[in-house]
Order: sequence, then C-alpha cells, then structure tokens
Amino acid sequence: MNNRKVLHGLDYATVMHPDDRKTIEWLNGLKVPYKTAKGFLSALARNPSDHSLKEWYDLFKAGLEYYTFQDFLRATISKYREAYNEVENQGDGISITSKSMPHMFQQLVECCRILGVKDIPAYSSEWFYAPFHCSNGEVHRRIIITSGCADLYSDAEMDFVLGHELGHMACGHKPYHMLLETFYMPFINDPSFKAWASIVKFPLLEWYRISDYTADRMGLLCCQDINVALSTMIKRAGLPKKYYNSISIKGFIQQAKDFDCNFSSLYDKTIKILSVRSAEFPWLVARANQLLSWYESGEYNQILNKYSLLGFHYVKR
Repeated sequence: MNNRKVLHGLDYATVMHPDDRKTIEWLNGLKVPYKTAKGFLSALARNPSDHSLKEWYDLFKAGLEYYTFQDFLRATISKYREAYNEVENQGDGISITSKSMPHMFQQLVECCRILGVKDIPAYSSEWFYAPFHCSNGEVHRRIIITSGCADLYSDAEMDFVLGHELGHMACGHKPYHMLLETFYMPFINDPSFKAWASIVKFPLLEWYRISDYTADRMGLLCCQDINVALSTMIKRAGLPKKYYNSISIKGFIQQAKDFDCNFSSLYDKTIKILSVRSAEFPWLVARANQLLSWYESGEYNQILNKYSLLGFHYVKR
C-alpha cells in the first residue's frame, strides 16, 4: 500500500475491544483516599467521647480527599517502574532518533500522525534476533523493538507493530500494565512459583491479554491492510524465514477460523480455556481470529471512513 489515510480526531474508545473498554473505565473510576479533614485526628484524640464510633467514622469519611487510582499509580509504581525502565533501555539498547536511524524514526512519526498521537514516544532497539516488541512508560513513554523485529518485518509490517504499541499508550493501558508487570513478572520464571502462578494469573492477566486485542485493532488502523496485519502475526507465530516470500495468508486465516471450531468436546474446551488463560500473552491464532472478526464485522471500515472524511490527507510510504 502506497498511501494511508490520516485519521483526524480518532476516538480511541470506539476502537477498543468491549471488555477492554469496560475494564479501563472501571479502573479509571477507582479512587484512593490519601488524607482526611485537617484536625480530625487531634479532635478524636482530645475528645474521643464526643461522638459515637459511627459518628466519628462518618466525620472521617466526610473529610476524605482522594487520588484517582491512575494518579496514585503515577505517583508510586509507575514513577519508579518508568525510572527503572529508562535506565535499562538507555544503558542496554540503541536509541532510534532522527540522527541515528532517520528512516525508522520517521516511520514512527508518520504512524503517530496517522493515529493522532501528539506526543512522539522515545524509540529504541535491543539485541535479540526474533520479531519481538513492547512498550513501557505512561509519562515517559518508550517503544522497544528487537533487532530481529527491524530485520524480519517489512516497512508495512513495522507500521502494524508501531500502531500496536501506540495503541496501548493511546488507550490508557500502560499504567495498569506496569502495575501487573511489577507484581507479577518478578516470579514468572521461578519454577518454585510455577503451579501457584498458573492459578493466580488467571484473573491477573485476563485483561492484560484482552488489551492486546485493542492494540491489534490500532495496528490495523495504522497499517490499513489486513493482509499486512496477518503476515506480521504469522512471522511472530514462528514462520521460518525461508518461507517469507510465500506466506500463506489464506492458510493462516483458515487456521484462525478453525481455532474456535476445533476441540469441541467439553474436555477439549476445558483444556483449551486453561491453556489460553495460563499464557502470559494471547496466542497469535486467537489474536488473528479476534482481529479478523472485527475487520469482517465492518467496524474497521466504518472507523477508517468516518475519521478520514474529516480531512483528505495521506501518508505516503
């Protein structure tokens, strides 16, 4: 694809997977108390008999001031997680800038423009020869790709990758990603916690995986070619490099559509559910099936046409 539509005023909430949107709205609505009315504690200490326990409690609640849960995370976990990540990324990776790698940096700028992301995140690569990528930070944002990602993906596929990571940022996932990563990742690879972790991470990572479905939608809106999105997933799923010039999109689509139809017995369904939910990230075939369903529902084209009609600008590759 030579031209991609610029999406003006894209409402990210309309792109989000319903379960993802519901969880984010709930998390954003949580509040954390941080102080009560001035003088409450001294009044309680001086004259505890002035009120009943219930009355004191009502006075305490009436004077409470709250942080949003998001602000609480920014001031605590996110703040220190970001600082740790920045030291690690800058000390053990290569920063991608307009001077060091101008083509790759400009590609990020164009992806931000297409999706309406105003603040361009930091961008870096690290050595690992597989097509992996991630992002971190909520205030100090950064996209990290592996050297294998840069080499094995085409420019169009990199548009999908960058759109995916920008989607996590734009849709408000990162504070809660960092919360889960901070409390879960320290013991994920410890064999002594393996059995316990497989149970605990059912509820802990359910939303974490669903957020990838939203990010895939954003990746598709960025690359604007369903075949490119699927070829990116095929490579990530393990396609040998010698078959890169003969990728079977149709075969992968059929595998994705068959995924929910196979294993139809109660026993097989139970095994599949346990296996999927015990994975740290959603399986690529499950992700492809989710993205295909969204694409074929017509929602993708509705969003693309709605927000591109606000202006007729294109980004040329």
